[in-house]
Amino acid sequence: MGIFDRFKKKNATVNDYDALSALGNDPGAWSGLSNEKLKQLIIVKCLEYGVSQDASRIATLFGLYRHAKSRLDSSERMKLLNQFSAMTEERKGQGHMGLMMFLAADDDPFICSTAAMSLAVLYDPQDGDKLAGPRFVVKCLLNQEKNHKLQGQALGGVLLLGDKRLLPILEDAWLNLSDEARLGLTQAKSGFVHESMVEFWLRCLENGCSETVFGSAAAAIAKMPAITQFPFVRDVERVLPVYENSENPIRVLRQTSFADYLEEIRPRLEALERQESDPKVIPIITEIWEQPEKFRGKIN
Repeated sequence: MGIFDRFKKKNATVNDYDALSALGNDPGAWSGLSNEKLKQLIIVKCLEYGVSQDASRIATLFGLYRHAKSRLDSSERMKLLNQFSAMTEERKGQGHMGLMMFLAADDDPFICSTAAMSLAVLYDPQDGDKLAGPRFVVKCLLNQEKNHKLQGQALGGVLLLGDKRLLPILEDAWLNLSDEARLGLTQAKSGFVHESMVEFWLRCLENGCSETVFGSAAAAIAKMPAITQFPFVRDVERVLPVYENSENPIRVLRQTSFADYLEEIRPRLEALERQESDPKVIPIITEIWEQPEKFRGKIN
């Protein structure tokens, strides 16, 4: 099957694709396109770049995406990202580098973090390294320092994968982040509570950080059981790349109640509380984890 078969209509021809591809290379034509045609154009040009990885295409693709940002709201762009990710997964990762456009050219934190997550799980393994995708995404984001807050928010997409194997990668990245980027990363939240996320924030607190970041990292742990959709803590491993088992992309290694998991981490929380200056925020973690239902709907 050709690369563009996925979105061709029944009566589409090679000439239809050629015409659409040519439009992508003509900035003067973009303003005259309907939004739907513009979306098709984004998919086409992202696929072309993703497959070819031809650096000469980047400038035009960035220009096209900037034009699309001026016309498509964040919800439409998110749908476009999810469509492209789904197509890439169906094609066993073919064209995955097209996701770089959403990661590097958008400024919506949810789109950037979702693109980071998608690219991390769709990236081709390198020399048998299943974690090549997360490593690549983190490296790319560490090189994007124009907007430190957005940099941290995008890194949240990797943290939200919830896989403990990624902790060394994320901890190394943490050492190279500004406080503004670190605060952006503390905004990452999920419908699941993953052991890896709790462990990451505990290590950040134990290794030391500024008072502002300390409070936000502690809050990131505290709110987890109050905002989750499920009443337990999970330890998981992701199938990387995800297309190796799209039907079962996550292996659950352990599932623990909030109460039992709190008892496991309580000694570490108590040690942190002893080191913390007043007013203390660590006790809030214990309070919320002991009675998450009391705080549900009051924290976001």
